[in-house]
Amino acid sequence: MTTLDKQRRKKLQALVDKDFYYRSYYDDDVEVRSSGKCGHGVYAVRQFLPGELVMEVTGQLIPKKAYEGSEYVMDLDEKWYLEPSAPGAFMNHSCSPNCELIQLTELSLGVVAICNIEAESQITFDYAWEAFDWNPECQCGARNCRGWVVAEDEVKKMKRLAKGRKKGKDKKKKDR
Repeated sequence: MTTLDKQRRKKLQALVDKDFYYRSYYDDDVEVRSSGKCGHGVYAVRQFLPGELVMEVTGQLIPKKAYEGSEYVMDLDEKWYLEPSAPGAFMNHSCSPNCELIQLTELSLGVVAICNIEAESQITFDYAWEAFDWNPECQCGARNCRGWVVAEDEVKKMKRLAKGRKKGKDKKKKDR
């Protein structure tokens, strides 16, 4: 089996997206569409008021003991992670989110508006991740952006980790 070059992979992915709708979702309330620099995102089709349930997030349950890593996984409870299906898998992080996640049922999470959300606005929540050297830089664009996709109380730790990352990259460049 040969590996796909980037151009062929992009062309084939477009066919998958078109024919199988893996990266699309639409109902009367939200839709998944391209968000530019952050890939895809979930957008409001109509206005949501503070405290209103925007959507339910369901998907595959994964025992925490068997977790092997994913970009999308959400913490469900002390024993389980939730690998969300569309549209939940496409919600992006923001340091100034317009929604929060709550435990809705034993097997699902709810996305609840924490402020007024106008139609065409992207639905976001704060991932509030723990700081690790793999955390990506944040691209939310909020005025209070923390710089990385981490919880507010993890920023100092992330700054230390980022310095170590920078030193490692500088050393690699120097060794070349």
